[in-house]
Amino acid sequence: MAAVVSWITEGVQEILQIPGLTLQTFLVFCLAFLLAYALLKRPRNLPPYPAGRVPILGHLLTLGRALHLKLTAWRRQYGDVFTVRMGMEDVVVLNGYAAVKDALVDRSDLFASRPPNYLLDAIVGFGKDIMSAPWGTRVKQKRRFATAALKCLGMKVGDGSIEEDIRGEASFLRYKSFWKEGRVGAVRVSGGRL
Repeated sequence: MAAVVSWITEGVQEILQIPGLTLQTFLVFCLAFLLAYALLKRPRNLPPYPAGRVPILGHLLTLGRALHLKLTAWRRQYGDVFTVRMGMEDVVVLNGYAAVKDALVDRSDLFASRPPNYLLDAIVGFGKDIMSAPWGTRVKQKRRFATAALKCLGMKVGDGSIEEDIRGEASFLRYKSFWKEGRVGAVRVSGGRL
């Protein structure tokens, strides 16, 4: 194995004409190249990009302060649907009634989910909650269950609702679960109180 690695390193040194190249330097270079490729590659199923994209900033410099004028010019050039790179995120821009209706009415199931929020996902468990999970049958079931459970607890609007009691109990449960022994843990419920 060591002979193969040294043979590859010698071959790379000869090709690149770098006399001080070590295996560690070569591996760091390869890892940085692969990471940059993975972060900067364009997904295949997106509409066309306008010209002027900068690697980390995307189209932010090209858009300038008159964002609406630049997007209008790109609409004339690229049509009603195109992609703009805002920093490291791709944003699909829809222009015109037909494109918006097609996306939000005719294909509503594809566009019903919220965009990914990595910080929120890390806190609540990567789609295991109602708020940040991708739209589908599981979210619908969770929402129905949560509504039924809250109605059984006496959820109603206006006078006589126990909304404040439920909020207080949920806040206390959240506090206990996050701070008990520095980890999320189970909290024992006894006699209806936490």
